[in-house]
Amino acid sequence: MTQALITPSIIEWALQRAQISIDVLSEKLHNKPERIEAWIDGRQKPTFKQAQNIAKVLHIPFGYLFLSTPPEETLPLPDLRTIADREPGQITPEFRDLLNDVKRKQEWYKEYAIENSEQKFEHLGQFSIDSNVKDVAKSISNALNLSSTIRAKCRTRDDYLKMLTQRIESLGILVMRNSIVGSNTHRPLSVQEFRGFAISDEYAPLIFLNSSDANNAKIFTLAHELAHLWINQSGISVVNLHELSINNIEKFCNAVGAEILVPEYEFKRIWKAGLNIEDNSSYTADIFKVSNFVTARRALDLKLITRADFFEYYNLESERFEENRVYIKTHNKGGGSYYSNIQARNGRRFSRAVVVAALEGKVPYREAAALVNIKANNMSEFAKTVGIK
Repeated sequence: MTQALITPSIIEWALQRAQISIDVLSEKLHNKPERIEAWIDGRQKPTFKQAQNIAKVLHIPFGYLFLSTPPEETLPLPDLRTIADREPGQITPEFRDLLNDVKRKQEWYKEYAIENSEQKFEHLGQFSIDSNVKDVAKSISNALNLSSTIRAKCRTRDDYLKMLTQRIESLGILVMRNSIVGSNTHRPLSVQEFRGFAISDEYAPLIFLNSSDANNAKIFTLAHELAHLWINQSGISVVNLHELSINNIEKFCNAVGAEILVPEYEFKRIWKAGLNIEDNSSYTADIFKVSNFVTARRALDLKLITRADFFEYYNLESERFEENRVYIKTHNKGGGSYYSNIQARNGRRFSRAVVVAALEGKVPYREAAALVNIKANNMSEFAKTVGIK
């Protein structure tokens, strides 16, 4: 068999990039670890078929294996996930591929919006990071027509998240969410790696939510990413509420998100001085339909609790929150139809645009299907789901 004259060091780089071991690669390729090691140190060469499988398993283009040195990969968005002055670690192939997939969709929609003479997003960059937090929050709340009455009408956090998403999309913002790469259930996204990101653009502003997260956490991420658009700052967010030293843009967007969802005047009126932190946070979180973390942090920022008490509570609550998130994810049977889930992942606004473009012959069915991560022969059924026949 013809040998593939690959560069051995590229395999080692790709293993580190994919964050998997030689033993894992060996298992996936059905080859002994000794053979993998021989490929890495250059004593042997894989066949072309083996090299293609290496590239597939490690999620790199086949051509990368023949480069003399590893490529310099840049992210399509600013990485704002700095935590406590520590730079973010290397991102996983899953996250990188997701970013590229969403960026491709966003760029397609931008062309679609311009061709169809859609209006520019009027709120983009209305404010800056130097603006008053309450002014930005008020502008966003007014644009979404939010109020305590509207919030109270939402019975559950899921209802609240759906309502917020619908109102945000009605402003011209694409909202996408997923817990996997495209439609590949074997490539899950990690909530520890990122919670969301925003792409700032006058024709195709976009918010993406990692739906591996709990709904109450997604609600805060959604508000946080809205702030990114109002100050015209794209970026990847981890949205940590316990860290004191994070990126200034992230701190500002956290503050705006908190004021949108938990207005200071209302929160101070509801917070009960006689209750302990746990009961108070839980009680107020249910009213505002956010997580206990958000209300506890709000109490800290408004000097209603001490820093020591907050961090003690945060550490205790973190374990319960993660256990609950994993439990819900594990026991979630999926729900909804396949096509409804595809629409939710891509967002209603984007889904309808792709279907309309396909039905009008402006984009081939195969390309349209690839944009929403389904097969071409499923496009007709998907069109019915988004309300277009």
